[in-house]
Amino acid sequence: MTKGRLSFIDLMRGIAMLVMIEVHVVNSMMDYSLRSTGWFQIVNFINGLVAPSFIFISGFSFMLMAQAKLSLLRQLKYDFFKQSGRILLIWFAGYMLHIPFFSLDKCLNQATREHWMKFFSIDVLQCIALGLLIIFLLRIIIKSDRIFVAIIAILGLAAVLPAHYVYTIDLERFLPFYLAAYLSPVHFTIFPVFPYFGFMSCGVISAWLFIKSAEEENEPAFMKRALVAGATAAMVSLPLMFYLKDRVGLFTDVRPSILFFTARLGIVYVLLAACYYYCRFRGEPSSIILNPGRESLAVYLMHLQVLHRKILPGGRSLITMYPNVLGFGACLLVTSGIILLMIPMAMIWNYWKTRYKYFGRIAVFTIIAAGALIFVLI
Repeated sequence: MTKGRLSFIDLMRGIAMLVMIEVHVVNSMMDYSLRSTGWFQIVNFINGLVAPSFIFISGFSFMLMAQAKLSLLRQLKYDFFKQSGRILLIWFAGYMLHIPFFSLDKCLNQATREHWMKFFSIDVLQCIALGLLIIFLLRIIIKSDRIFVAIIAILGLAAVLPAHYVYTIDLERFLPFYLAAYLSPVHFTIFPVFPYFGFMSCGVISAWLFIKSAEEENEPAFMKRALVAGATAAMVSLPLMFYLKDRVGLFTDVRPSILFFTARLGIVYVLLAACYYYCRFRGEPSSIILNPGRESLAVYLMHLQVLHRKILPGGRSLITMYPNVLGFGACLLVTSGIILLMIPMAMIWNYWKTRYKYFGRIAVFTIIAAGALIFVLI
């Protein structure tokens, strides 16, 4: 598998990242009164596909890497620590985005209980980091590919099938909040293991099947099956889910519903196949869309800084200046502006990382070290 043949992964991740910017702008800046409109329900459903797509493709791409470097990873040398460091960086970034204050003194003396609940709540980065750590360790320990894939499938089912039941349990009665937040949407948690690890599990299994098809030089057949299976799952699951929810009243919260999972997973497979066929027949897409995918963590971190960092006059941020007061058109304009900032940032960051071998690692270490020093001193 050449890098050119795998551009569809960066394309899908890049699309997910750019739409994620719109999601965060709409959630934070769009007028609440617009949420009751019919068209917003469509927008909201589309926005709800972003995180599953991102989690799925994270598992897919990680599996491709792990299979290609499996012998090196099992030596517990450079490649092992390199991948471990990447997972820890994702985890660290997830928590740092919700730190109460960028000051140790203020965190100790001014942070409230609500601040700490937000800090320990689980967002998409922590969900991805935990999932990747599980996959990483199991892939190193388990020698047999088939046993590994079977265990990942079992774990995926274990995350999806009991999700509805898990959501009904008050887990804080049995676990500390910072652990309960990984399992169900308590307080500010958005992406717990139930059922979101299921998307990563499917990404890992799909990558393994893709590798097998590539070895047989039959990738199009795999993508055709993914497209048909995905479209079928979506077309069956969505109408049935809405019927059981709105007509029968079987459930009110669709988040842990198996049908909601299969509907979103089906659409994710359709998107995966669409990106594959685009790259297969049109060639490698423009770096304008590929670089945000290749540098997805940097784009994720930086666009949130643009939204939340208090750098505007009066010590305000974009969100505090326009807190849920904008129309959808204005939100799209803000989204477009942020995307126009993120694209060159991703291109520059990718250029320096690829041109100079150790630039990325040195830059990240320097930023973390400088940030830690400032955090302790102010």
